[in-house]
Amino acid sequence: MLGLGSDSLHDAGVLLSLALLLGGLFGLLVRLLSALKGSPPLRAALPVCRMLAVLGALGGFGAYVREYPLSHGQQDLMLGGLAALAWMAIVVLEEFRSRGTR
Repeated sequence: MLGLGSDSLHDAGVLLSLALLLGGLFGLLVRLLSALKGSPPLRAALPVCRMLAVLGALGGFGAYVREYPLSHGQQDLMLGGLAALAWMAIVVLEEFRSRGTR
């Protein structure tokens, strides 16, 4: 499905995006649970979340560029975008929570 095994740089980009997607989903779940419990927002971690979002998107883009003519190139881009979306959802959640506490 992801076209692993064709090129080591492509595989690294796909695995990086996949790991960041799973980490972002786990982080979003943890932050949602902590928001429901009423813990304070994480202001200091927002630049790190933004950096991880960019890293996930770059992993997907790198995999796409390495395997451009093949059919699974669009899936690589989508995986990178989903990885970035998970981390940016954490940023948006924490921004809304910090605006609500001011």
